[in-house]
Amino acid sequence: MLKIKFCLLEIQWTDAERTLTVLIDSLTKRRSEYQDFENKFVRFIQWFENFLNNEISQRLDGLTIQSTLEILKNDIRNIITDKRKYVNELLIQGRLLQSQSTDQTQLQTIKQKIEQLEHIMDTVEQHVEKRIKKTEITYKMFNDFEQGFENIRSWMDTIEANLQRTLTTQTANEFHIHQQSIATIETDIEKHSTVISNLLALGHNLLNETDISQRNIDSLSRTIQTLEQRWLSLKELIMKRKFELDNIHVSWRSIDEAINRVSKMISDHERFLTEVKRASGDGLQGVRNEYKSLENFKRTLDHDDKEIQQIANSYSEILRLYPTTDSNNEMRIRIKDLNHRWETLNGTVHETLKHV
Repeated sequence: MLKIKFCLLEIQWTDAERTLTVLIDSLTKRRSEYQDFENKFVRFIQWFENFLNNEISQRLDGLTIQSTLEILKNDIRNIITDKRKYVNELLIQGRLLQSQSTDQTQLQTIKQKIEQLEHIMDTVEQHVEKRIKKTEITYKMFNDFEQGFENIRSWMDTIEANLQRTLTTQTANEFHIHQQSIATIETDIEKHSTVISNLLALGHNLLNETDISQRNIDSLSRTIQTLEQRWLSLKELIMKRKFELDNIHVSWRSIDEAINRVSKMISDHERFLTEVKRASGDGLQGVRNEYKSLENFKRTLDHDDKEIQQIANSYSEILRLYPTTDSNNEMRIRIKDLNHRWETLNGTVHETLKHV
């Protein structure tokens, strides 16, 4: 009987020992699994902090805005996708530990870590997608600026070429043609004022964008400076051309009026000279009267010669300031013809005085 009891006790002891071993193994395994979960959780947190604070910036450092967008959409998104798989596996592991644990403190800790994992992963994905969206907007702004600058530069080239054309305004018709052309250009410049202001504002906004590399910032800054300088120069050029046009027109009109006035004066002098010869009469008294009239007339011519010289001086000054204005020599021919008539008149008076 005692032997039977001993055998039964031995069996019970063996069962208890086996049960205890299984329990210890199970607890050891759970502890190992929990420790593995803890280690993976810590590594993920470290990756997360490094990824957001360092890795993304390092991968994008010095890249153009286009390359930045490509890296974000491809490489960074692929990393996030792989990391999402890793986190999902870690979440499954955590929930399994949660279902097996009876320790309330451990259950609460696991729950917090699972929630933290889900929150962090969502945060990373949202951060990357927001960064992509922002970079896409910046990239569009950058392209809009570059395209706008090319369009404005082409327009400026055309306007500047038109403003550099030779001004010939000897006639009222030519003046009105140039005046209308200048007015059209000025209106066009005024219409582009808002376009250029918006383009410059867009450029300055881009200078403050963090997605743009320093290389692009330097290039963008030079482009903005060039645009500002050309815009200012263009407005100064249109004012200069308007002033030149008005000045040339006034000068030509003044010379034209002077030529007409002197031409009439010469015609009057020619008629007077003919009248002197006719009205002097015969005999010695007639000769005296003619000589006296011619001497007085000579003094008048000497005084009027200043007007002839003033026309020549004014013409020379216009050509000095605007060398291409009298391109067809129309005014030069008129002045030359006037000088010829004047010299002929003076020569006639001089010869007549010699023979009286």
